[in-house]
Amino acid sequence: MQPSAQQNIQAFIGIDDDPINNMIAKLIILEALPSASVINFTDPEEGLAYMQSTYSVPGANHAILLLDINMPILTGWDVLDKFKTKLEACKLDITIFMLSSSIDPGDKQKAAENPLVSGYIEKPITIDRVQEIYAHITDPALTTRRNWTFRRL
Repeated sequence: MQPSAQQNIQAFIGIDDDPINNMIAKLIILEALPSASVINFTDPEEGLAYMQSTYSVPGANHAILLLDINMPILTGWDVLDKFKTKLEACKLDITIFMLSSSIDPGDKQKAAENPLVSGYIEKPITIDRVQEIYAHITDPALTTRRNWTFRRL
């Protein structure tokens, strides 16, 4: 779901089992959007609990979730399944992008077919990509879901 142009999306949530990738993504996001809030989780369950406690309340600000696919305990697909069943109230407040090093066309197709996923980004994320995501999310006139997010940049 796209937020209105008036919503101030300054929150990014990362779920990735690789702490180095989390640190790099955070630095890049803050370089692109210095006033952004970035919180990363290496444990998907902790990330889900955080989203449930923070974004299940009325009036929650919008956030962008960058979700890795290949993680050892819960995969990104498992996280999406739990999100769908346990975080129904959050789905309007969180826009999900898969952020993965996977070049498997099946992963990209699966992401494209999942209604919760707004895009697929190949690691590493770049400043330009963060700015593009932010611009497209905050200005619905620029795009509709999927017409830009699944092309490789």
